[in-house]
Amino acid sequence: MSSAHILVSRIGLSLATSERISALAPFLTPSVSINLVLGAYHLMMGLLLGVVKYHQIHKSKTYTAHPYISTAHRASLMYGFASAQLAGVALFSAWSERTNVLASVANQTYFVSAVITYALHGLLKDTTNQLKEPHKLGEKGTLPAWLVRFYMVTLILAEVVGCGVLCAGMVKTIVDVLSTSAITF
Repeated sequence: MSSAHILVSRIGLSLATSERISALAPFLTPSVSINLVLGAYHLMMGLLLGVVKYHQIHKSKTYTAHPYISTAHRASLMYGFASAQLAGVALFSAWSERTNVLASVANQTYFVSAVITYALHGLLKDTTNQLKEPHKLGEKGTLPAWLVRFYMVTLILAEVVGCGVLCAGMVKTIVDVLSTSAITF
């Protein structure tokens, strides 16, 4: 009995769905899955933040949403597509799956935290520039400047290095394939 038929009998999927799962299973490595699942999360959050943005626009006398709601909305939608791209890059990466997972988690941790930070400032309406001192959090709260700088430096490092590692792994795979193939230029 094929694995597709086992899936049909065990969890009640249609044969077409179980065959699709069987065909895709070898490619759904942890790093690819992390990026795809969180890409779907970012896409959904972007859509929901769009609802919040519309609500704020509708309730505003100036017909505008808070700048950080607009930023969170756009960033989440862009991170959704960036996550899909990272899934494809991770799929072709020559590095170990452990390395690909660590690079993916580094990116996704900061993708998620950035959107949460933007949305929080947009909902609290506490600042229009989170990098301007004092770093406000709500009406009375502030964050220490060193913490904001630390977050920004680690965000830059995690996103650039994480993406760079995955991209280098993909480029290595492409170079290896092209160097062993019969294709000549």
